[in-house]
Amino acid sequence: GALSRHIRRITDGVVEAVEIDALDRSSLGAINAYSPGLSGAWLFQKAMSVGVKAFPPANLINDILATNFGTMSKLGNPVLKPFLQDVVQWGPLAQTMAGMMATNPKLLPDILLSVGPGPLVDWMGHFSALAAYDALYRLSTPLTAARNALPMNAKQRFLWNRQVEAWQYGSGNDFKL
Repeated sequence: GALSRHIRRITDGVVEAVEIDALDRSSLGAINAYSPGLSGAWLFQKAMSVGVKAFPPANLINDILATNFGTMSKLGNPVLKPFLQDVVQWGPLAQTMAGMMATNPKLLPDILLSVGPGPLVDWMGHFSALAAYDALYRLSTPLTAARNALPMNAKQRFLWNRQVEAWQYGSGNDFKL
């Protein structure tokens, strides 16, 4: 599920690159660009792992899972379904985090102590990028509909398509309930 959602995007990008001879490193790199949803997801795994010589609270992982799934269950399918299919979206993630803090405020300091401040600050950058990608994708939608009328050559159109896809997939907006 998590990777199969990218097959069409990657295939279409490679086909378009070949058709217009956009086979340089930069153009091909645009096909599989930075994804804040994917980059930010690692904190979930880090918070639920225990390092060597680490002694987190005994029930930390169980508390994280119970609070997370309890909160998402209350928020309903628009929040729960993307998460269960490894699609990270800014709105559902923000709602879940707020709900988790309201339900179990002690959990945040425990997570901070477990993962450390550096990784949490790094994750906040990805979370902020997730919000920006969500906003940019929503703003790009009207322009994308009119892209054929915009004055672009084939390479510019290719790069525009890849950028919009990066915003769409990077923000989880490709997921449909």
